[in-house]
Amino acid sequence: EAVVSTQSGHYGRDPKVVVSGDRIRIPDTSKLVMGPGLLFENGFARVTTPGVLRTTKKMIGIDRNHRRYVPVTEERVIGVVLGHAQDNYRVDIGAAHVAMMSTIAFEGATQRNKPDLKVGNLVYARIIAANKDVEPELACVERNGKSEGLQVLEKGHLVTCSLGLCRKLRTPKSPLLVPLTKQFQLFELCIGMNGRVWVVSDSLKHTIVISMYLRQCEDMCHSELETLLKQLVKSAG
Repeated sequence: EAVVSTQSGHYGRDPKVVVSGDRIRIPDTSKLVMGPGLLFENGFARVTTPGVLRTTKKMIGIDRNHRRYVPVTEERVIGVVLGHAQDNYRVDIGAAHVAMMSTIAFEGATQRNKPDLKVGNLVYARIIAANKDVEPELACVERNGKSEGLQVLEKGHLVTCSLGLCRKLRTPKSPLLVPLTKQFQLFELCIGMNGRVWVVSDSLKHTIVISMYLRQCEDMCHSELETLLKQLVKSAG
């Protein structure tokens, strides 16, 4: 059994490989949210799927490169609007169930003043409810009612990639992003934990180069990353 420390177990540090059936003792003072691959019972978190145990200040979960995204409360995802049903939008987030999002789940939105989303629109949203037996629920606001980056994504380009790559991109000072910050001055990424990255930059050519780089960079070392980006920039002209 391993004692989880919220002080030293930040995501990406001190990883521990676990298998189904392992139990992890959670300190009584901990307020961690249970992430994917864990089931809380009798003061312990029981591992239900093998993988790498990781913790943040708020969550503990099993890191495993699933082919299909498993929704987790408070994660940020990129969704595609599928349609409108009464007071909710139906949103595809790449999970087993289509997610639901209230039409007023936006900063400052009211029944009379709210965004009018169309089929195909992209949203960068927060998962506010997740259960394996019901549809996930999304919102484009934080707990304080502010958007703080959560938004309807306009223009730009959507890149579909592995769940593992998205986790790597979201780590602080990710080495995968270093070549991009050196090469391009103006670009923006929205990284969803569900295997989707939205890219926008100061030109269509740069957006295409960045998108191609993200599709190929996952398993490369630093020197290979810089070489890859230089080749893509050169081929784009």
